[in-house]
Parts: sequence; C-alpha cells; structure tokens
Amino acid sequence: MNALVARVSSWMAAAACISLLALMLITFIDVMGRYFLNKPLVFAVELVELGMGLLMFFGLAITTQNRGHISVDLISEAVPKPVQRVLFVISAVTGVVFIGLMAWRLWDRAVKFMSDGLATQILFLPVHPVVFVMAISAGVSTLIALFLVFKPADSAREG
Repeated sequence: MNALVARVSSWMAAAACISLLALMLITFIDVMGRYFLNKPLVFAVELVELGMGLLMFFGLAITTQNRGHISVDLISEAVPKPVQRVLFVISAVTGVVFIGLMAWRLWDRAVKFMSDGLATQILFLPVHPVVFVMAISAGVSTLIALFLVFKPADSAREG
C-alpha cells in the first residue's frame, strides 16, 4: 500500500510540475509581450487563475504523503510517547476531515458551475472541468491522509 500511495502522489506531483511549467510559460510570454511588443496575452490572468488551483490541489497529495503540512510542535516533545501517538492520530484525523471537506465543497461547486454554465470572461472556457479535477485531486489527497492515520507515528518521523 505504501508503494501505491507513493506512486499516486508522485504522479500528482508531476502534474503539479507540469501545471507550474505552463503557468511560468504563460506568465513569461505575457510579460515579454507586454514590455517588448506592447501586446500582452489578454487571457493570461484567467489561465493563471485556473492553473493556480490545479497546481495547489495537485501538490496537495505529495505534501500530504510527506506529512509536509504546517504544524506547530508546542508540547509533543514534552509529553510521553503514548500521548505523542494520540496527538499524532488526532492531527492525522483532522487532516482527513479538512481535506475531505475541501474535496466535498469543490465537487459541490463544480456541479453548480456546470449547471450555471460558468465560463471565463475572455476565452469563455468552462470552469467546471478544472474544478472537478481539483475536487478529484483533493479526494485523492483525502484518501492518502486517511491511509496516514493508520501509519504508525514513529515511522512517520523516520521517513
């Protein structure tokens, strides 16, 4: 199961890298066009907005798998190991709940955007497919977080 989680999060990290590369290319072309040719990409802002959402949610899986979310260790080193394990499980369950809520709400918004026919202002690209991909990515990250709930706290610190 560890290999599957690692493989899925690696593929999603690769998708995040591709999204970042596309965003950098769009921004570069926009800036060069604006300052050197006086012809900016008028649709760059809406593509960057959509791309940033994809980048964030594709990157969420690898961050979750590596336990790279922001955390504050105020008391974890001062309490005994059994209490540390309980705190670890509480933290992992909290991650499942919050990432799961994001996935659920994103899916709900995507359905609403699809029924409303929401599209970008300049290119008239439908927004719902991107939001569906974001919701699926958050759902995968939720499953990874759920897997980590059952992974021992000691092995999490070692690797």
